[in-house]
Amino acid sequence: MCVATLGLQAAGITVIAPSGEIIEQVLTGDPLTTNVCFGGPDMSTAYLTLSGTGRLVSMPWRHGGLRLNFN
Repeated sequence: MCVATLGLQAAGITVIAPSGEIIEQVLTGDPLTTNVCFGGPDMSTAYLTLSGTGRLVSMPWRHGGLRLNFN
């Protein structure tokens, strides 16, 4: 699971295993990283809201996210 993480030292996206273990942290440099979602043809582009600086950014992501399950 990918979770937007707030804070001065660890702000970014935290990847958490089903066991609850933190697998990876991707720092953004913005203390108010508030959301993450995935898109693109193979769902491997992460879109992040950086609310501290008022930006929406995208970055390649190693693992594709899941598509939303609705019509």
